[in-house]
Amino acid sequence: MQNELEGLYNMLVSQTDIMKNVDELVEKQIEHELMQFKELATWIDYECERDKYMAVAEVAKKESFMAGFNYAVRLLEGTHNP
Repeated sequence: MQNELEGLYNMLVSQTDIMKNVDELVEKQIEHELMQFKELATWIDYECERDKYMAVAEVAKKESFMAGFNYAVRLLEGTHNP
């Protein structure tokens, strides 16, 4: 089921306008968080650090989608456990 949900996310959700807006907000927040680091680091070090943050954000988006999808299915099945 995990692979199917990941495939659904990659195929249908990750390229939507909503996710593009999320990506933009996440990128702005990452830029804000790394502002001081950017002033002190080399460009290569900054890009490496930014890439780490972006990778974590991408995992969080995908896992959040899959958790929400599973939760929605459980609600529809009537098996919701708080």
